[in-house]
Amino acid sequence: MPEAHGSYVYVIKQLDLALRPRFAEACATEGLTLAQYTALTVLKRLPGITSSELARRSFVRAQTMATTLDPLLESGFVRRESDPGHGRRMLLFLTERGDEVVARLSPEIETLEELLVSDLDEDERSRFADYLRRCRHAMHEAGSLIRANRG
Repeated sequence: MPEAHGSYVYVIKQLDLALRPRFAEACATEGLTLAQYTALTVLKRLPGITSSELARRSFVRAQTMATTLDPLLESGFVRRESDPGHGRRMLLFLTERGDEVVARLSPEIETLEELLVSDLDEDERSRFADYLRRCRHAMHEAGSLIRANRG
């Protein structure tokens, strides 16, 4: 890696350390944790997924998702329904209350995201988003290859 770039992992971790407390503070205004907010936003985009799929898409283990989901179910932000095609499988959906809490947090999260890219012009923002997606894709593909090679 060229010296001019430094350590990507180190810079990403520094960014995470700067972003995480602000993100957590925003979520706390609605009594949510980061994991709970992430779960709600995933369910907003992908209604009707299983808990294990929600865990994968929220970047946590299935056991962690179980403890994340309990308060969301109890608060009425998420509901479970039986999968009509698979009797024992349960599907998760965002409720109207869950949608409302995500909507209330959206302006604060958008402000945080704007702060994140405030030094970038529109073209740089577009490229930055593209680079992040490509990096995520590369890591996802590498994980798939590693799992395939283990089996």
